[in-house]
Amino acid sequence: MPNTPSLPSRAHGLLLGLASGNSLGAPWSEIWPKDKILAQSGGKVLEIAPEEAALPWNADLAQAVIASEALLEKKTVEIEDLGRHLLLWMTENGRGIAVLTRRVLEDVETGTPVEEASSYACESLGRNWSAGNGALARGLSLVPALWGRQEQLIEETRRAARATHWNPLCEWSSTALNLALADTFAGLPLDCRALAETLRTLGAPSAVADAVDGAKAPLERFQLDGKTKLFTLKAMQVGLWALRTEGTPEEILERVILEGGATDTNAALAGAAVGARFGVEALPEAWLAKLARPEILKDLADRLLAFQG
Repeated sequence: MPNTPSLPSRAHGLLLGLASGNSLGAPWSEIWPKDKILAQSGGKVLEIAPEEAALPWNADLAQAVIASEALLEKKTVEIEDLGRHLLLWMTENGRGIAVLTRRVLEDVETGTPVEEASSYACESLGRNWSAGNGALARGLSLVPALWGRQEQLIEETRRAARATHWNPLCEWSSTALNLALADTFAGLPLDCRALAETLRTLGAPSAVADAVDGAKAPLERFQLDGKTKLFTLKAMQVGLWALRTEGTPEEILERVILEGGATDTNAALAGAAVGARFGVEALPEAWLAKLARPEILKDLADRLLAFQG
């Protein structure tokens, strides 16, 4: 694996790594407990199903593409515009869509403004139940365009989350992971403690900053298949863990998937992290050959790097 990947390699790696992880984790996402995944898989979870190339993109990848296209089109993430694009995706496909996202978009479909639908879902469900992991992968695709512009990256990431996940834990966990990835694009190693302090300075909830600092722990400590398996802070910690852990992309993704829980999203975040960290050349050809429409993702990565908004 190259020590210093080029920016195009990091951008391609982020999107193709996200796609690879999402495809690898999706078959196991409904099983949850890690002991069942281990028993059913025999510990072999690193092959993408051949039929994946002909399927629509799963939710994490699909929403990442939608968010980045929205940024490129409007030069900023407009919440109402993004929500409408997500609604179109849900009605045309919606593969793997999460309950909270569907609930918000169904309200939008009946005529409710996007921000109103998102904020109402958060208020009615409460702080914990509305803190799902569905916004994290969506925002990752903004990093290749904005990695060198911290203030704009924070602003656009928070808006991308709020289209369906109004909860500040979702906004700021997405922001934390994107700031870490921006440092990766700059060739800087992850410092969880420094990132946590930055978030506190920016006014992020203390729970997010504490979870960032806690991402230094071993993966097993996150209890990914526990009762809060869909919690945004756990998913964020997986992405941060993948940015700092030694090993090949195969080793890192295998460990994430075998921990169980929301394997589709967790592996998508870990895949994006290792792709950005090591570059696209480090991703196995066997994965890339089975992805759906990889050329579209490569073109999107190039357009994001050229973004001048």
